[in-house]
Amino acid sequence: MIKIAIIDDEINVRELIKKMLKLISSSYVVVGEAASISGAKDMLNNCKPDLVFLDIELEDGSGFNLLDQLPQIHFKLVFITAFNEFAIRAFKYNAFDYILKPIAPEELKNTLKRVESMVYVEKETKTQLKNLKENRESTIQKIALKTAKKMYLLEVDAILYCQSDGSYTKVVTENETILVSKNLKHYQELLPEDIFIRTHQSYLVNKRHILSLENDTILLKNNETVAISARRKSEIKAILSNG
Repeated sequence: MIKIAIIDDEINVRELIKKMLKLISSSYVVVGEAASISGAKDMLNNCKPDLVFLDIELEDGSGFNLLDQLPQIHFKLVFITAFNEFAIRAFKYNAFDYILKPIAPEELKNTLKRVESMVYVEKETKTQLKNLKENRESTIQKIALKTAKKMYLLEVDAILYCQSDGSYTKVVTENETILVSKNLKHYQELLPEDIFIRTHQSYLVNKRHILSLENDTILLKNNETVAISARRKSEIKAILSNG
């Protein structure tokens, strides 16, 4: 489900967008609408939409005035207006897209497809982060890894190390290697920092599986070796010494 808010001073435009959304997919749910800056601020705070359709000209100012008054923007933003001279300024506000009135159904549909894929990816990541943070003190922590053919649910402590493979990451356990389409930085941010240490630009290692440190490598309990970068060697020694 994608939660959508519509901010436009023309009620007929808001109604038209709602009708189009229903025809395109039942997964699009309009959680709020407003015609003015004052009404939009309260609505956005209460509804917390994933996507906002925002008109440039509102009853009490412009869409840009509204954005300037928001402390943060936690939604995808699509501007709608009859005046295309606002386009360049709109994108300075990190708008995801820009739709001219009158709104063409096919253009709306294409925009929604692009937004939907991005929203779902972000939601999946946020859910994983939330679960891991909530379980950080727990003895059992799990992470979902999705490949093209399979979904894995692993205990975090079963992971020996993660290895960078371009824009992909190899997640290595004692029994298997799983190739996932996220980079190593993604997993460094996701996995508990008190358990996983970055030993090298290409490796993120579970320190609970480290057997010894030898020269420029780490020996793991399964007898595999992992590289250590020279600039991180002393830092890693200190981390391991402190448990």
